[in-house]
Amino acid sequence: MLDFSLSNITGYEGCALGELEVKYLDKYWMSVGGLTENWAGVLARAFVLKAGGPEVSFFHQAQWRPGGVLFTEEEFAEFTRLASRTGAQRFAIVEYVGQKQWSDFISGSFFRFSYPLDVSWSEIACSCAIADDVFMRPIRSYFVITDNGLAGKYVDSDALHPYEIVFGAN
Repeated sequence: MLDFSLSNITGYEGCALGELEVKYLDKYWMSVGGLTENWAGVLARAFVLKAGGPEVSFFHQAQWRPGGVLFTEEEFAEFTRLASRTGAQRFAIVEYVGQKQWSDFISGSFFRFSYPLDVSWSEIACSCAIADDVFMRPIRSYFVITDNGLAGKYVDSDALHPYEIVFGAN
């Protein structure tokens, strides 16, 4: 909770959180230390951070799609089915804020969560204001990756040209 409070994410700086938000953050929020320790290697193998924008590593067969929100309910169900088939147990969602690498962040002011693969759609996306902000507001860009690195996507929710790059084991 303290890490979230110190993050100063726009719209949440100094804000008193409700009981549902605190519960959500206690369960799923990932500190910057947890991100670098547990997910940086997987993210670095899956995504290439370039000046012109992120790309998926060459060893993944990727598909470009029109974008928008992070997931629709149907896309989330498809992602969790695919991730389960690869043997994944968890997945992470990390906001893209122009970071140049996965182990050194200038600021902690970005969303980052880690979820068990069996989390429900209603819990992940509809259970509180923070969940709604992350999943239903197409104003941010995110990386999604499974703990084994075999399924993921990058979602650029830019209002003018939203797109996503999706990959996964076939």
